[in-house]
Amino acid sequence: MTASPMETDAPSVSAEEIKTAANQEYKNGNYAEAVKLYSEAIAASPSTTTYYANRAAALMMMAKYKEAAEDCRTATQLDPSNIKANVRAGKCHLNLGNLEESSRQYEIALQQDGSNAQAQREYNNVCHVKTYLGQAEVYMTNQQWALARNSVDRAVAMVDGANLPLKWTVLLAECALGQKNYSEASRLVNQLIRINTQNPDALYLRARVFYAQADNAKTVNHCMEALRCDPDFVKARTLLRKARSLEAEKEKGNTAFKTNNLQEAYDAYTNALAIDDQNDTMNSKLYSNRAAVLQKLKRFSDALTDCNKAIELDPDFTKVYSRRAACYMELEEFEEAVRDYRRLTESDGGNREYHNLLRKAELELKKSQRKDYYKILGLSKDASDSEIKKAYRKLALQYHPDKNAGDEKAEARFKEIGEAYAILSDPQKKARFDSGVDLEGGMGGGGFDAGGVDINDVFMQMFGGGMGGGMGGGRFPGGGGFSSGGGFPGGGGGFPGGGRGFPGGAGGARHPGGYSFHFG
Repeated sequence: MTASPMETDAPSVSAEEIKTAANQEYKNGNYAEAVKLYSEAIAASPSTTTYYANRAAALMMMAKYKEAAEDCRTATQLDPSNIKANVRAGKCHLNLGNLEESSRQYEIALQQDGSNAQAQREYNNVCHVKTYLGQAEVYMTNQQWALARNSVDRAVAMVDGANLPLKWTVLLAECALGQKNYSEASRLVNQLIRINTQNPDALYLRARVFYAQADNAKTVNHCMEALRCDPDFVKARTLLRKARSLEAEKEKGNTAFKTNNLQEAYDAYTNALAIDDQNDTMNSKLYSNRAAVLQKLKRFSDALTDCNKAIELDPDFTKVYSRRAACYMELEEFEEAVRDYRRLTESDGGNREYHNLLRKAELELKKSQRKDYYKILGLSKDASDSEIKKAYRKLALQYHPDKNAGDEKAEARFKEIGEAYAILSDPQKKARFDSGVDLEGGMGGGGFDAGGVDINDVFMQMFGGGMGGGMGGGRFPGGGGFSSGGGFPGGGGGFPGGGRGFPGGAGGARHPGGYSFHFG
């Protein structure tokens, strides 16, 4: 702020000398000393307008706008024609946020001197500020927080930014809350609290900051403090009820989860989510908690949906990424699991558990990229030996090349089924396949080393003479299968197409696939 030119007229010689000294201190930037000397001059000559107007100028340089406005009021009462006092009063009230009074003071000055450039310029500034704040109010109503903040900032640019009117600081805090900039909102609210610890609006704003950060206990405390200052503060009472309801339902869910009452926990978290759909941070935690319930219920797809909702509401909520990765693992979406675990190791490099989980997910991803022998047999990974044998028996008969003559796909499927059974029926090979030990050793994707197994041997071990009741003479189950001549069911001693075993030869001929079958 630039120093305003000083008035020089004064009736009292002693007071005039004091005023001259005060003017010099003002020019030297010693505003506190100038105020002290102007006060002495006023004491010597209390009816001299100039002393009040000059002291107002010094007080304005010290950002003491309220006291300066009072001196301007006194000056204009003593001399209504003192335009400088009106102009200074207009600036004081602008900085105090009293826009209507600021406009009135400039209008008085312009009525006396319509050509006063300073009065006209500053009056226009007040009009602009009114427009900006009016726009901000509309934007805030529509929750267009970025636009609202821009309008408030344009108003702030026209006043002393280091000493904003309290109501403008409140507006900035509201915008910061709307933009989810909680650190900025907290900084602004703390400024208000330092000025007046019993300001109910400031206490309510601080409660809203805590509420937005999912700290319901502190929200309740500050709402109660605001209500002690103003028992009729409706907004504080509404927020108080909401915070208490949220905390009660959340704790109900937590307690039920700990005691394994999963449906009760699910219902409590769902009820909490219905209380306030605008509280992103709290709802992110609630979705994460409900996802934990769904994980225990083995509803992994639903749990994944809740994890995604939690991350959408709060992308910085680290814990939920771990929970989502666990869901991806259960759903065998290993690439996504690796992505989430890698993010966790990057954000918390010292967490050994995250590194271990990442290695496990990377191994499962490699395992998923090779042949899945369980899937080939239509089995889950916890299938028993008897289930493996039963599945192979069924599929081997279904896709046997002599039941699918000329079908290359069936032939390939038959070979794949035999390869899968060769691995899963051998305890050692099965254990190595399940653990992925060969992958850890550096194998890439693709198949598992079946150890040179002859698919014919696998088939004969299952269907050759030692299969159990009803299989005598190498027959298929149900009788009429392989006769002593190596026949297939319904064929007089041979496979379809003739009295020979396989196409192109007797019972011991090789099949076009390169694997031989010898029937007894």
